[in-house]
Order: sequence, then C-alpha cells, then structure tokens
Amino acid sequence: MCRWGCPTTATTFMCKFCGTRFCKECLRGDFTGLMLEPGRCRVCNQRKCQGDRVENIEVSKTMTSSRGSKSAPVRGRSESPTKKVKSAKKKKKRKR
Repeated sequence: MCRWGCPTTATTFMCKFCGTRFCKECLRGDFTGLMLEPGRCRVCNQRKCQGDRVENIEVSKTMTSSRGSKSAPVRGRSESPTKKVKSAKKKKKRKR
C-alpha cells in the first residue's frame, strides 16, 4: 500500500528534478491534489520526471508465517524520565 492509500506496492517514485515523492498508480504525492499527467511533476512542472523508485515494501518471512500467527503489538513510547522527575517534585512542593 502506498502512503496515500492505493492498494498497490512499489509504485512510489521520486521526481528526478525536485525530489518530490509521488505514486505512479494513484497520482497522489507530497503536494495538494492529483498530478495532471503521470509523466509531469506537479511541483516543478517538468516532463519525464520519474526518477528512482523509493519506499519499496517487501514482505519478509517474519510477517508471513505458515502458522498465521500475528506479531506482538507495537507499544508507544513511554513518558520521558525527566517529566516523571519534574512531576514528582511538583507534587512534593504542593504537600508542604
């Protein structure tokens, strides 16, 4: 799946003139709206702008197993230790 929501993979390319990333399939990219033509960059308006393919998503063996088990859920970042210390100091000051 590309980052703009179309179901295809390996269709994200970069403009070789300005570096803007776009999907060749859904014509969406790092800009507002859609591309007017598949071969013309929306940002720099250059023709034949398709450069290197980027963000190639390959399915690894750990993601697809024969048992169909799911991987562990990704946990968010915990609160930083400095915030905990600051909040503890504030609580102590309030008690006095």
